[in-house]
Amino acid sequence: MQGLKQFSIPFKGLNFEIHQFSFKVDDIFFQEFEDSPITSGSLISNLSFEKKPDHLILDFETLGTIKTECDRCTADINLPLTSNFSLIIKFDDDEREEDHIIYIAPESHEINVAQFIYEQIILSLPLMKIYDCDFDDPIPCNEEILNILDRKVEDETEEKINPLGDALKNLKITKSK
Repeated sequence: MQGLKQFSIPFKGLNFEIHQFSFKVDDIFFQEFEDSPITSGSLISNLSFEKKPDHLILDFETLGTIKTECDRCTADINLPLTSNFSLIIKFDDDEREEDHIIYIAPESHEINVAQFIYEQIILSLPLMKIYDCDFDDPIPCNEEILNILDRKVEDETEEKINPLGDALKNLKITKSK
């Protein structure tokens, strides 16, 4: 985590007001986190940092793209990502986390926000990573995979026709009295 020192904010010397910080999130950032599902990206995380006498309020806004594999066609895509979240940091001898409130020791003089930014990005990933590539030139889609998927859909449609159902349609039933 030595490569994340630029994400540390020494808040002890700051005035009681709102301060603005901007952090570049790139490939080097993601390499600092073991087993990260993201290895490449280009994002900016803007932080509105409000210092109050008894707590800190952090408002993050992160936007940019991450390099990932499309879940539909397996092509490498630059997936747009936007995320906002807030965090409150209070001072207490018992360091802990509860929902969006983090308690740190009263003698703390700085806080590293890299972990918060990382978790925000990971939680912002969509369940299905599909990119609307119709507007890109050249289109990054893997046409071979898309053709295979189209053939599979056609095959499944053909298989849905049940020959037994057709035979039953031709069956003539007469009522007996």
